[in-house]
Amino acid sequence: MRKRMRICLVLSCLLLLSGCWSRRELNDLLVVLGMGIDWVDGQYLVSFQVVNPSEISSKTKGASRAPGTLYQGRGNTIFEAARSLTTQAPRLMYLGHLQLFVLSEEIARRGVASVIDSPLRDNEARMDYNVVIARGATAAEILDLYTPLERLPTYSMQQSLRTSERSWAPTVAVTMSDMINKLSDDGQQLVLTGIEIEGSRKQAGRPSNLTGFRPAASYNYRGIGAFKGDKLIGWLNEKESKGFTDLTDNLDSTSIELPCSPTGYTGIEVTSSVTRLMPRLRDGKPEFLVKIWAQGDVVENACSMVDFNRDATFVDLEKRSENIVRSNAEAAIRWAKRHETDVLGFGSALAKKHPAYWERARDDWNSSGFSQAAIVFDIDVVIRKTGTIGNSVKPKE
Repeated sequence: MRKRMRICLVLSCLLLLSGCWSRRELNDLLVVLGMGIDWVDGQYLVSFQVVNPSEISSKTKGASRAPGTLYQGRGNTIFEAARSLTTQAPRLMYLGHLQLFVLSEEIARRGVASVIDSPLRDNEARMDYNVVIARGATAAEILDLYTPLERLPTYSMQQSLRTSERSWAPTVAVTMSDMINKLSDDGQQLVLTGIEIEGSRKQAGRPSNLTGFRPAASYNYRGIGAFKGDKLIGWLNEKESKGFTDLTDNLDSTSIELPCSPTGYTGIEVTSSVTRLMPRLRDGKPEFLVKIWAQGDVVENACSMVDFNRDATFVDLEKRSENIVRSNAEAAIRWAKRHETDVLGFGSALAKKHPAYWERARDDWNSSGFSQAAIVFDIDVVIRKTGTIGNSVKPKE
């Protein structure tokens, strides 16, 4: 009896094992690393940058073909465009390793909500790939580019975006997961970084682009695109973009240049920064205190009159650095208020601190509440080090 019960128990457990019924072999798939969406003649033009495994293998000594292939399809929907590629490609597209999702500027201005619906429904795609906007070029042209150092263009672009966000400031590395959260959060609007092609576009998609020390064409991230709802409405310049990363607490490191003459500067590297948006209600109206703490080091000095042996020198440099941080933040706030879009997250901070007030103000927040809100600053910059030397070397007269 016990033996029969054990057999029945084992058999019942086997029923719970699904096995690999839905498996797909790698040889049956095209691994997509980059995906671009353009709008052409009233239809979606979808581009897939597919990796060529044999050309990027470490065992491959000489590349006879491109490291990837760009497939394109058209359709009234993203899915239709993707499936139309079966007439060109020998396998189905696999989005599980997608690194970069490129939207044309026209698509971004038309609205992105419907465009991202299809990849979001794909159960094989992860949400950690980055999303950018093609500026002055199509999404297909961005993906059809030979890049130096890294054989896979999308990997190069993704790493450059993430590195520039950490070390430069006027860019933001937004993932698809971040994008969904911003689109669904009525307290903060979406932003995406722009990417452009510099140089010869004719050479961009040819191997000859890499024959010299300087590529004939290269990509460059420039500007942060601000949205209202799901539509792109404009671009923040470099100063405004730096202010954006400060205010949204996305800053890890950046540089500040303090002039001492028409051609001389003292360079400060910001090594850490923390920002807090502190909302409060005064006479029934919202007011925000922006507190920014930052630390930095002197990394360059072309000003002979700057004496690092004096405490007053550091006080002066810190004060001037605070003024620049404030100026950048104020520029970003002016842009956002002028365009009536809260890309900085003031509404989100207000909703968390004063939810009852937010329920009354949320519908008109971008058009009136945010634009009329008072914002004050409390900025503290501390300069810690001057590197391995103190004062700069002065030549003998």
